[in-house]
Amino acid sequence: MVAPLGPGAIPNRLVYMGLSTGIFPRVMARFDRLTEGRWAYAVLAGLVFLLALPGLFALPVLDRDEGRFTEASSEMMESGDFVVIRYHDELRNKKPVAIHWFQSMAVSITSGPDARNIADYRIPSMLGAILAALATFWAGTALFSRRAAFIAAVVLGTTLLLTTEANIAKTDAAQCGILALGMGALAQMRAGVGGKWHGVLFWVCLSFGILLKGPIAPLVCLSAIAALFLWERKFEWARPLLYWMGLSLFCVLTIPWYIAVQIATNGEFLSEAVRVDLGQKLVDAAEGHAGPFGMHTAALPLLFWPGTLLLIPGIWMAISRLLPAKKTAAADGPGRLANDAAKEREAAAWRFLVCWIVPSWLVFEIAPTKLVHYTLPLYPAFALMAGAAADHWFSTNSWKFGRWISAGLFVLVALLLAIVPTPPVLEQLRGEAAQDFGDLTARVSHVWDQAWAATGIGIWPTLLILAATGGTLYALVQKNAVGLIAGLVACSAVAGIGYRALILPNQSWMLSTGASLSALREVCALPEGTAAWRESGCEGRAPKKIRAIAFAEPSLVFELGNKIDLPPDSTVEIPSIAEDNRPAWLINIGEEAGREALATLIKEATAADRCIRLARRFAFNYSNGDASILVAAVIEPAGCPSAEPPPPMREGEEEPEPPPLDE
Repeated sequence: MVAPLGPGAIPNRLVYMGLSTGIFPRVMARFDRLTEGRWAYAVLAGLVFLLALPGLFALPVLDRDEGRFTEASSEMMESGDFVVIRYHDELRNKKPVAIHWFQSMAVSITSGPDARNIADYRIPSMLGAILAALATFWAGTALFSRRAAFIAAVVLGTTLLLTTEANIAKTDAAQCGILALGMGALAQMRAGVGGKWHGVLFWVCLSFGILLKGPIAPLVCLSAIAALFLWERKFEWARPLLYWMGLSLFCVLTIPWYIAVQIATNGEFLSEAVRVDLGQKLVDAAEGHAGPFGMHTAALPLLFWPGTLLLIPGIWMAISRLLPAKKTAAADGPGRLANDAAKEREAAAWRFLVCWIVPSWLVFEIAPTKLVHYTLPLYPAFALMAGAAADHWFSTNSWKFGRWISAGLFVLVALLLAIVPTPPVLEQLRGEAAQDFGDLTARVSHVWDQAWAATGIGIWPTLLILAATGGTLYALVQKNAVGLIAGLVACSAVAGIGYRALILPNQSWMLSTGASLSALREVCALPEGTAAWRESGCEGRAPKKIRAIAFAEPSLVFELGNKIDLPPDSTVEIPSIAEDNRPAWLINIGEEAGREALATLIKEATAADRCIRLARRFAFNYSNGDASILVAAVIEPAGCPSAEPPPPMREGEEEPEPPPLDE
């Protein structure tokens, strides 16, 4: 059995007696008192909540996964069928059901499916990120000192990837929290402080992990156990996993839904989920998400930022502690036996973290389909390595390897994050996207530039990121431990506020669904009863449905729910006045099918002597990289005030006339 290591065996504040004044012992003593109490969990939960909060309300619905997950959850609540997963009334046999249950509970408590409030659907992801930090702290107390565990939890809670996933209503943040809790139960068992109820907790977490994302949970958890068995040839610590209640709960929680969904879908769910979704990802790059071997490793310094500052020392400590130690002459006796036991306990902790990371990491690197969030369940182990390295530095005032390499990577990523939102870079990005509109390039570029200039955000995000980075580096040079931790939190906070609350939500040029709703709002063509219609201020007659042609992004489907039709072809047919006296369409005329559909619609409206109103928006669809010219069209029940041809598309206030161009 493995006992908690090192300084965790005595009060942490005593470690600092005799250290140089550069470490500020009094401040560190207060810091240690915090980590030793129960308030540490509350502080961590509040910290992750605040860091992830900026994007919870500010970010629009993201395409395409978030839109699909949230719409499926909404339809589940509306239908009352919590077994079969549907998207726009069609079977969605890709991912398991747990995230839809979690989202349905959150939305039912806070608002309801009709409100279409995306923040409510993101609550499970937010709670998953908080759980990940708390579980990392709990696991770390069984492996290292409480100080190391707390620092690790802070590092994980500040990482760019976790705080971002906390703002996206899909499976990854929730899965990270559940699996970190399960691995924490394993760590407690290995430390000898866990019993059969820790085994039960592990199986419950594994069950929910499978219900969240299928095979990823057993890949991470069971491969770690198997690697430890092969490496150590010790099995006694895992005996609590054989407790009958844990295995029984796993079966009771996991199997019934799979049986029920198989029956309800006539056997289609597992066939499509395994053969189409999982099988395609293992054989080829699914949906174009290809990447070379090593892509996840190359992305780690960026996605782990600002914890990148402690990442290399953590990995180096793992390697150095597991390499065979040089034999030194030492006298026999209790002192040597105690020293050997302490080294073995430490090595066991590092083996646990390595086995948590390496097997799954290799699978993710080998698989041809690569998305950056796949490796998120392994980030708690990296954070624990970083926390142990920081604790070693704080305790010994020694940082022998990786300090300046980590600092260099930290600064490099910080500069990248600071440069991207500068006005020249954003202007360049908009300009390149506008070129896809051909003859309209100058007009589109001007419209987009004016929209960004109107936000008044300017250079502030860049300045704040640079200031937080500089402060963190100053704390590093001054060996100010608490200042360093505060600097990591500050970096995460300013980057999160800058990107998720200011920069991304105001990139109207690439938010095609926002552009669609804006065009529909201009001609009062939002369907009655939708949340967007209630906020539009339009009164009087409203279309019963929107018929979308050549544009079917899930975020728009979520916003309009069952008030949108997605015809399989571009056929246009005006319904009778009795059926829908003010029918409306959203047409992407950036595609040939859309241009033909709009021409047909205008011709039929003219033939029926009915007035057609049009509004146009330009948007770069980041989901597929296409230039979209989105036209909202609504047909009035009577003719236009004059007998002239249909009026031109209304540009609205968002499309001011561009200045004259020089020849």
